[in-house]
Amino acid sequence: MKKATKLLNMLILLFPFLCIGCKHRPFENLPALRTAERLVSTNPDSALSILKHVPYPERLDDETFAHWCMLSGKVTDKINASILPTFYLDRALKWYVNNGTQEEQVQMKLYLGRSYVTDGNYDKAMAIYINALEMAEKNKLHNLCGYINCYIGDLYEKKNMQEQAVNKYKIGANKFKTANNVRSYVCALRDVGREYAFMDSLSHALKVMQKADAIASNLDDDNVKGSISNSLGNIYLMQHEYDKAKSCFNKALLQGKKDKMADLMALVKLYIEIDSISQAYELLETAPQKDPKYTFTIKYFYSQIYEAKGDYKKALENLQEYTEITDSIVYADNQSKILEIESKYNVLKARTEIDDLKIAKQKYIIILTASIAFTLLILLSYHIHRKQATSKIQKQQEELNQTKFKLLNLSLELEKKKNQIETAKAKSENVDKLQEDIGDLLLKYKKLQNNILTNSAIYKKLSQLAKQNMPGNDKPLITDNLWQLITDTITVAYPNLEKLVYDLCPDLSPQEWLYCCFYMFNFDSSDEAKLLNISPGSARTKHLRLRQRLNITLEPKTTLYEYLIHRMD
Repeated sequence: MKKATKLLNMLILLFPFLCIGCKHRPFENLPALRTAERLVSTNPDSALSILKHVPYPERLDDETFAHWCMLSGKVTDKINASILPTFYLDRALKWYVNNGTQEEQVQMKLYLGRSYVTDGNYDKAMAIYINALEMAEKNKLHNLCGYINCYIGDLYEKKNMQEQAVNKYKIGANKFKTANNVRSYVCALRDVGREYAFMDSLSHALKVMQKADAIASNLDDDNVKGSISNSLGNIYLMQHEYDKAKSCFNKALLQGKKDKMADLMALVKLYIEIDSISQAYELLETAPQKDPKYTFTIKYFYSQIYEAKGDYKKALENLQEYTEITDSIVYADNQSKILEIESKYNVLKARTEIDDLKIAKQKYIIILTASIAFTLLILLSYHIHRKQATSKIQKQQEELNQTKFKLLNLSLELEKKKNQIETAKAKSENVDKLQEDIGDLLLKYKKLQNNILTNSAIYKKLSQLAKQNMPGNDKPLITDNLWQLITDTITVAYPNLEKLVYDLCPDLSPQEWLYCCFYMFNFDSSDEAKLLNISPGSARTKHLRLRQRLNITLEPKTTLYEYLIHRMD
């Protein structure tokens, strides 16, 4: 906020000078816009540079300003550039509504909707998209219909409404096909496949992605080909078809696209999953270690690799670096968003002040004061809201990371104490004190394990599902994806559980292992029955069968859960 206050004070001092020469200057900018228009398709980066160097675009006359906004929007279609603020595009749209073609109006509405999405105003964006889609359908603008449907699909994806997103992506794909826009058709199919994967419909996802891959093979676009190959590889990875996944990732690496890091990281993840730790390490060593976009991912994979190798010190060091980098990225992202909002509102303030001066210069001081107060209020409200949201997210992430660090440290300390007590027993020294230390460490270790479990996303998800009242439901509430998350979370919280149960019962089936992991969440019989869609009595029977399979005899008033927790010491 200090920066915002300083910036506002500077604007107050500079405002009289900024107001000098506020006349429209359309003619001196026309050659630059014509040059940018010629370069949009062939060299969008140069076009963007030209458009950015147009001085004070808000002072252009309405027609030239609308043209400048349209070209800026077309550049964002070609490269990853920021969309213009909503108040710019709204002004441009008003001109096109009165003077432009139907296609130009639809195009500008599309850009305005995207700008609202950037601001986080999804409801406003959806309303604009729907209005633009109606106009595009009416005028048979199939290509624009495709883009609008896909952007609506993106909104549904942001709201975790996968089925609606799939429907919109499919409609968009058909529109692109009608418009003979093969590249966008392939990308829309890729998005359909991605949503199916999110929904755990991997067979559907694979079918759609294979179709996209077959069509993309005829395109002269390595970026699209690489993207499809990467997506296909990730689906195979989710299906545990590692050879096929590896083939796809290698194919993506060879397709000549500019950014290969995503494919490289996916291949490293694959090697880690199949316990090819040496291959994962060798491949990770070839990655650009200084790439800021992937540094935190590289550190995370190093921590996993060193942990698998048993080098816990290096694993912890890399995990700490990963956490620090992640925190700095979140902080930098939040700061950039705040600065972007400040910049947008400062430009809006300047434009408002210029318009106010044209209407009534004699009210200059009153209007300027009101503008400053309004801007400060907006900035303050945004700052408070953003700070609360980011603080909550950071706090949760920090708590989880701290718990994991403590768990790892306690595990190492516990192992160290056990070694010390063995040595002490041999020498008959300090055994009681070491036993007491080990007892304290075990209590802390178990508490941290329980914290990791109860604070995990899957535990909260299962608790939420157990509270839902779903009359007429005849299926278990736990999907295959949730089962995988259950085993992953239990493996992190209780790394010794798998060895323990398989030592007790070497022929334990995969389904029995899954249930054992689920049992360690320690839900009561009623909640367990809801989640598994069985009766509470059947849930208690499953407990008994699991105990019998593990050949465990319990002491009076001791549960199987307590027994397993105790045996993992």
